[in-house]
Amino acid sequence: MIRLKAYRYRVYPTVEQEALFRQTAGACRFVYNLCLEQRKLEYHRSHPRRLTAYAQIAELPALKAEAPWLREVPNHPLQQAIIDLDKAFKNFFEGRAGCPQFRRRGDRDSFRYPDPKQFKPEADRIFLPKAGWVAWVRHRPMEGRMKTATVSREADCWYVSIQCEIEMPEPMANLGPAVGVDMGVAKPMVLSTGQVIQLPRTTDRERHKLATLQRKVARKTKGSRNQARARLAVARFQARLARRRKDAAHKATTAIAKNHGVIVVEDLKVRNMTASAAGTIEQPGSNVRAKSGLNRSILDVAPHQIRLMLEYKAAWYGGELRTTPAPNTSRECSVCGCIHADNRRSQAEFLCVACGHHENADFNASKVIKARGLRVSACGSSRAAGRKQERCVVRRGSSALQGRE
Repeated sequence: MIRLKAYRYRVYPTVEQEALFRQTAGACRFVYNLCLEQRKLEYHRSHPRRLTAYAQIAELPALKAEAPWLREVPNHPLQQAIIDLDKAFKNFFEGRAGCPQFRRRGDRDSFRYPDPKQFKPEADRIFLPKAGWVAWVRHRPMEGRMKTATVSREADCWYVSIQCEIEMPEPMANLGPAVGVDMGVAKPMVLSTGQVIQLPRTTDRERHKLATLQRKVARKTKGSRNQARARLAVARFQARLARRRKDAAHKATTAIAKNHGVIVVEDLKVRNMTASAAGTIEQPGSNVRAKSGLNRSILDVAPHQIRLMLEYKAAWYGGELRTTPAPNTSRECSVCGCIHADNRRSQAEFLCVACGHHENADFNASKVIKARGLRVSACGSSRAAGRKQERCVVRRGSSALQGRE
């Protein structure tokens, strides 16, 4: 079995190297947006798939003649930007993603070296084309054969992620018990075993500090250096919160994947759940402030990120991830199966109107999620009296498993 795993390290470039990194990221963004505009024009004229990535890569020399500053950056990251655009269109045509959008300056600046011959890592430094030797902190060893290296910026920090290909035997089937995972706002993760996993949340003090930093950005002159410094302070603070949230999610999902053979989660539509309630001018929304606070709380838990981690980690450890429809999981009784709006008396209390079953609402929901997932293994679908047929998606391990830690 081939496992793809990325190792992320922080690099410490000099002033000249950082300037080259920024210029390379800007050049890749320029090429990406230009090729995207070219494809959209081709879309209006004829079929959009006639313009291939190889045809656009072949036009790079002519583009460099018109824009000589593109010659100052490595060539392979520019080609990789076009290949990334081609993959984005393939995902769009096959229904896995939305239509590619233009990249903005400062939004996830990164570039990739696709050939392992172009970079050379050592104990305390790494060689990158045209940048030379760049200092880094190699806090853990790498395993497997190196494939690509991606340089990215997060606030004012630079990182390099090296993707490695690891050959390993097929994992043995995980014989651990099945578990249902209910993700919510008050309690981030509640397992059907009764365990409650508390993830770090943004406190009121941190929200107040973030609001203060954002007000400083609004009060600065647009386009000034002072505004750039204020934006950098906001980015630093948000990056620190994101790192803390991701670290806790990794620890929680690893423990769940190691100890359980079947993991069942809800198929949550996070984008729909966190949509704004502002409405339009003709039809303004109601309870906009309350809905905005709820959206922040949902995104603070990051349910989609947790689901992605569980998906590839379950395959790593010989388990499988199953998703079940989310409607009525908090209103269904885990004992008799009765679904009623009055079953959930409050956020924390569940009392079945049919059989009188009483317990914590989140714990009851996690057991319902587990039961729905296990019913699929028995008959392929779950049927109950007066209930619509439910579908469950099972994701098993494959020959190429991808992960990022």
